[in-house]
Amino acid sequence: MTRLNRSNRRAVLALLGAGLTGLTPIAVAQNSSTWPTKPIRVVVTFPAGGLLDVVTRMLAQRLAEVFQQPVIVENRPGANGNIGGQQVAKSAADGYTLLATSADMVAVNPHLYKMGFDPAKDLQPITQIARVSMMIVARPQYPANDAKEMVAHLKARPEQSYGTPGVGSSPHLVAETLRLETGARINHVPYKGLGAALTDLLGGQIDWVVDAGVSLPYLREGRLKLLAIAGKSRHSEFPNVPTLTESGLPGFDSDTTFVMMAPAGTPKPIIDRINAEVVRLLRSDGFTERLNALSLSAVADSPTEAQTSLRADHARLGQVIAKAGIKAE
Repeated sequence: MTRLNRSNRRAVLALLGAGLTGLTPIAVAQNSSTWPTKPIRVVVTFPAGGLLDVVTRMLAQRLAEVFQQPVIVENRPGANGNIGGQQVAKSAADGYTLLATSADMVAVNPHLYKMGFDPAKDLQPITQIARVSMMIVARPQYPANDAKEMVAHLKARPEQSYGTPGVGSSPHLVAETLRLETGARINHVPYKGLGAALTDLLGGQIDWVVDAGVSLPYLREGRLKLLAIAGKSRHSEFPNVPTLTESGLPGFDSDTTFVMMAPAGTPKPIIDRINAEVVRLLRSDGFTERLNALSLSAVADSPTEAQTSLRADHARLGQVIAKAGIKAE
């Protein structure tokens, strides 16, 4: 076998290195153009049956038809989204593992938890899926019937108990903002989900709940009543119920969003393709009607717009958390 001298070996290694370096973007481009060639997994950070799970499964069914590959939904609830978020953040950035979560995981959790990942750096948004309207609901026997009467009742009978799906959740931040705005003394009762909170509300164990749409069947049946909307616009199904801002409590823009994300470094062509298909579905007439029936409204923005929105929420909600003195349990 012919031996290469030192200078020849260096030359060969340099050529090989140049060749490998040159192939890398070509391989990425090829992978992006042929994607997907196998099933896609979407990790949902809330339990099965919740609003985010329902919407994600609606999207998954349609996306499977578009991509001609199975789109598998996997529920990984816990730690206000951190468990599922970390799993996706540490997955391969190849477009085959996606995340469906609440904006709270990006905007709120870094202010409260020691996380095993940085959602702002380790994940990249594809689109904000839908906006969730925050509502304050109570039993029919509750003395107040609207936001103004509720504030008066809170001051007349302090230490009322309210339920939310947990510390740092959007409903919790709504109630804490209400406490700061009114000076009322109220007691927070955190639950593992809104379903459990509503069960206790119906049973009379708590006074009211800040809800994200789970109470709609009870509201329609008259088993609960809607006191106020905590977002910036009225609810389409209850147009006569004013917002908190309209009721004299300025500054309430407490709606949150569901967002689809991917591991950082996922090729832009793949991100753009997923965004285009999800946005198209969200804006279709049939899908919009299904979202409205769930008390949701489509957002369907670009990755850049989603990133800008999440950063703004992170800054805004960080101020609320600091001012209210909220600590993770």
